[in-house]
Amino acid sequence: MSGAGAASGSGVWKKDSVKDVAESVGIANLPDEVAVALAGDVEYRLWEIIEVRSFLPFPPSNELSRSHLLALLQESIKFMRHGRRTRLKVDDVDHALKAKNLEPLWGFASTSHLPFKKTATPTGTVYHVEDEELDLGKVLKTDLPSVPRDISFTAHWLAIEGVQPLVKENPSPAELAKFAPRAAAATSTTALAGTSSATGPSTVTPLVKHVLSRELQLYFTRLTEALAMPGAAGAEMRNAALGSVRSDPGLHQLVPYLVAWGGEQIANHLDDLGVLQRALDLFHAMMENPTLFIEPYLHQLTPPVLTCLLTSSLPQAAPGTYPTPAGIRTSASSLLHLLLSRHSLAYPSLRPRITKTLLKGLGGEGRGLGGRWGAARGLKGIIGEEGGNKAVREWIGGGLKTLGELIAAEEEMEEGQRDEVVAEILSVLQLSLLPSQSSEDDGSTPPLDELESRYGPLFGAAILEQWDKYGRAIYDAVPGANAEAEAEAAADDAMEE
Repeated sequence: MSGAGAASGSGVWKKDSVKDVAESVGIANLPDEVAVALAGDVEYRLWEIIEVRSFLPFPPSNELSRSHLLALLQESIKFMRHGRRTRLKVDDVDHALKAKNLEPLWGFASTSHLPFKKTATPTGTVYHVEDEELDLGKVLKTDLPSVPRDISFTAHWLAIEGVQPLVKENPSPAELAKFAPRAAAATSTTALAGTSSATGPSTVTPLVKHVLSRELQLYFTRLTEALAMPGAAGAEMRNAALGSVRSDPGLHQLVPYLVAWGGEQIANHLDDLGVLQRALDLFHAMMENPTLFIEPYLHQLTPPVLTCLLTSSLPQAAPGTYPTPAGIRTSASSLLHLLLSRHSLAYPSLRPRITKTLLKGLGGEGRGLGGRWGAARGLKGIIGEEGGNKAVREWIGGGLKTLGELIAAEEEMEEGQRDEVVAEILSVLQLSLLPSQSSEDDGSTPPLDELESRYGPLFGAAILEQWDKYGRAIYDAVPGANAEAEAEAAADDAMEE
């Protein structure tokens, strides 16, 4: 009984009250232990009702819904208190429903913020969301939306060599700028702070659209170091490096860097034949690698090759040394032929533009004998073994006399250099002839005066000297400047008559 007394004394609801209620319903002599247990249960239920009643806006309709609602609200209040809040939310009720494994409420979430309207009905008060009233006249006058397109599929280039083309399917540069990493921009700004402080803010555009890995950076450093080793001591290292460039399938990201490095070597070392030869060997190795995509970099690869052909500032090589200026220009001509044979079909304007540049180098003033010889060797590479080129045939054949005067005015750097230039030009002219333009040899040879009047003293003597080799073919196919003038004059006289 001491325990019962302690229990009855500690609670608000006394066991005597429980016995009084039991006697009123016909239960006499209720044991003290039962009365104490019932008193505790009644007190718990009273506290539950009092606590939940403070959150109820209206009383439940029946006992079943009352018990369910009280249990749900009690569980919701627990979630409210765990959330350190004093206001009950719809999310708390949702969590309570999930905790009791009941179906959640479907409709409006707590984030909808829809105003509820109170409406009194004969059956009671109803809370509902007010519906928007629509004017049927305005709805009927409103233009109908356009009919959506049928589902279709199309293909476009997402990226080519890591660069996104500017097509309507791809995001624009302004859209891409929104997602650019800020950390990279901050790093670039910090790195350029020293240079931009004096000249003002500047925008740096990267030369390529990708970043090299540490392995490729190390490979590029070792490769350029091996290619830059001069003399016979570094020949083995150079051959190994060129062999790697020629056969390695994983160098596509290094193509712009290798092209830029080779172009810088040629532009800055025109007085060093060894450096020029190594740069051209690198370009040859890149062209021979079938896995490298060279087309996007043709505009960077072509100028250094043409520089080796047309420059007049190549130094003279010592007797018995390698490479020689003629060897450099021959290697550049071979590279130009390889480049055009692979890419001239995809770029129809490439061959005419290069041909025009070489013809200007051949017939320009002050080009030097070396530059003219290189231009002729380049034209020979353009024509190729198949032969036949109308532009080259008409330009050179119609201006041999003037071209001979320009060559005669040039100063020879070596003995016999002028004769080599003349022979190379006539060789190009022979290749430009069509096979049908060659005629049968009747054994007659024109006099030197006639050849000199047609082609000038320099080329006339050379054609007569090589009459059996290619002189007769040129004589039959190329009338020369005087012959063309005489033919035009005869045509004018015939029209007048």
